[in-house]
Amino acid sequence: MVPGRGGESPSYDELAVLVVGLTARLDELSARVAGLESDNARLVAENTELRRENAVLRAENAELRRRLGLNSTNSSRPPSSDGLAKPPPVSMRGRSGQKPGKQPGGTGSALSQVQVPDEQVDHYPPGCGNCGDVLDPTTAVPAGVPVVRQVFDTPEVRVRVTAHLLHALACAGCGAATRAAAPAGVTAPAVYGPTVTMLAGYLAAQHHIPVARVTEILADLAGIEVSTGWVTTACARMATAVAPANAAIKDAIAAAGVAYFDETVTRVAGRNHWLHAAATGRLTAYHIDEHGRAVASMTAFGILPRFTGVAVHDAYSGYDGFTTCTHALCNAHILREATGIGEFDPHARADGWADDLVTLLGDAYRWVAHWRDRGHTGLPAFKYDDLSTRYDQVVDRALTVHPAQPGRQTPARNLALRLQTRKTEFLRFAADFTVSFSNNVAEQAVRMVKSKTRVSGGFRTLTGAQTFLAIRGYISTIRKNGLHAATELRNALLGNPWMPPNPA
Repeated sequence: MVPGRGGESPSYDELAVLVVGLTARLDELSARVAGLESDNARLVAENTELRRENAVLRAENAELRRRLGLNSTNSSRPPSSDGLAKPPPVSMRGRSGQKPGKQPGGTGSALSQVQVPDEQVDHYPPGCGNCGDVLDPTTAVPAGVPVVRQVFDTPEVRVRVTAHLLHALACAGCGAATRAAAPAGVTAPAVYGPTVTMLAGYLAAQHHIPVARVTEILADLAGIEVSTGWVTTACARMATAVAPANAAIKDAIAAAGVAYFDETVTRVAGRNHWLHAAATGRLTAYHIDEHGRAVASMTAFGILPRFTGVAVHDAYSGYDGFTTCTHALCNAHILREATGIGEFDPHARADGWADDLVTLLGDAYRWVAHWRDRGHTGLPAFKYDDLSTRYDQVVDRALTVHPAQPGRQTPARNLALRLQTRKTEFLRFAADFTVSFSNNVAEQAVRMVKSKTRVSGGFRTLTGAQTFLAIRGYISTIRKNGLHAATELRNALLGNPWMPPNPA
């Protein structure tokens, strides 16, 4: 009992007041507890949200660091994008043990004298090197065979004007007059000839020189004053002249046993356009239109719809719509993807599966070279089975390390799934030695077109882009066949373009 005043027991009223005070205090404490619980719940929720945001930011930071670290060795970015930080190339062929350069006993490629020079100039000593007497070459006695030194140079470039006189003759029988027809290319009273036209098309298409600079080159080197409009027209004439050859090249690629396909983006009239390339070791064809990267553009190209061989390409889904051919996928893309994942994904780096995949594909590349040199057309069964087993083990590890997650999957899991579902297409190079390890044949075809985009920013018109590609495809094919590009371009302007062998 609580004592009251003077040691007496508290009265009822005093107890009532005390209870009211205690109740108020208890309510106050309860309110504070409720407030603390609310604050705690809020803090827990905020902490959960911050953790979530932190996880998102960490993922974004990792993705940004990955993108910042991408180059031509760990992604599909072209080597030209590496700039001054371009990494050194890495070859899968292994070390040969030989020093760089010409090997002992090998034939050299130094400039050598010719048996019959175009011109011969005689030089005689003016006086005796001993006593100083004058030496007359008409009376002095030769004292040995002359020392021959040859100079290889081009003649001075100058315009040579040829007048074609188109005579008319009267028929003795009927009296009608018939005038001679003008030769090919002689279409006006004064025209530039096929060599000048060839130079304009060659410089613009093969070396990506803008038309204004082409006019400067022609003026400086040959004294030919032409306009930029004439250069554009000359390129169009060149494209028309090689059109029959380009059509035959497309037919030959469509009939090939193995062909390589790639696509890249360029700019036309300020907008992105997709450019497509098809190639073999001897042939190159290009296509660009308004359809973009889609199947419609590939169909308009006219090769894949009738192609029945092995089509080597990247994993772009548009190629899968063509079912008359057998598909093979580029392993160089996988090497680059796996390298990037091994560098930037901590789970892949901890497990090491990406590095093991790179090692395995490198081994397979060398195995193919080894067995091809011994006359095989594919890896022996025991070797292919070993490759297949190791391939499956690496892919299974990757799928375990990178399990499925809600929403968008990681690049590592996407790669592992692609490797799993398209295994046969990735390993086709090991089963069929006519199929290359990579899509490099087609990638080389589009690589220099990217240079054109960097040099001039793209094309002003779609027609201009198609003209450029028509000339470049013809030149690429000519050079692949060991022919002289300038000669064959000139022949095409004269109505005799080089044609690929009949596919039949």
